[in-house]
Amino acid sequence: MLFQPNQPVWFYDKRALWGWDREHFAQGSCDGIFEIAGISVGVRICFEVRFPEYFRELYARKTDLNVVLFYDVSDVDDTGRYDLIKGHLQTRAVENVSTIVSVDSIHPYQTAPTAVFGKSGQILKECTRNQPELLIYDFEKTEDDFGETGRRRISDTFFFDGK
Repeated sequence: MLFQPNQPVWFYDKRALWGWDREHFAQGSCDGIFEIAGISVGVRICFEVRFPEYFRELYARKTDLNVVLFYDVSDVDDTGRYDLIKGHLQTRAVENVSTIVSVDSIHPYQTAPTAVFGKSGQILKECTRNQPELLIYDFEKTEDDFGETGRRRISDTFFFDGK
C-alpha cells in the first residue's frame, strides 16, 4: 500500500508466487507503477527480483526509481544467498538503467540487502547486514553517463523501435 496526503490509496500485489506464497496469496495484476512528486516509481516484491521480465516492464514504462520490498530472512546466517540477491539487484539496475532501492527485514538473519543501487549497478548506500539501521536517500533524477546512454539506446530498440 502507498499512502499520500489527499491522494487515493494505491496497491501492488506480488505476481511471482511460489511455494508458501502460492498457497496463501492470490497473484496480483497491477503493474506496480505510481507517481509521487513528479517521480515515476516502480515497485516489485521479493521473488520478483529473480525475473528480469518484471523489471523490463518498468523500463518500458520509463520509471525513474524502482523499489524492491523483501521479507527474505533465514534461520541460519546465509551470506551466499545475501550476495546472490545483491547481485540480482545490481544486475536489474544495470539492465534497466535505473536506480533501485532495496529494503529487507533483519531478523533472524537478513538474506537481501537494504541498499540503494545506482543506474550502473554501483552501491550508493547500504545498511549493515543484520543490524537495525535507517537508510535515508534523497533521490534526484540525473542525466545518463556515457555507458548508461549506450545501454538505454540499445534497450530502446527492443521497446521503442530505437526512438
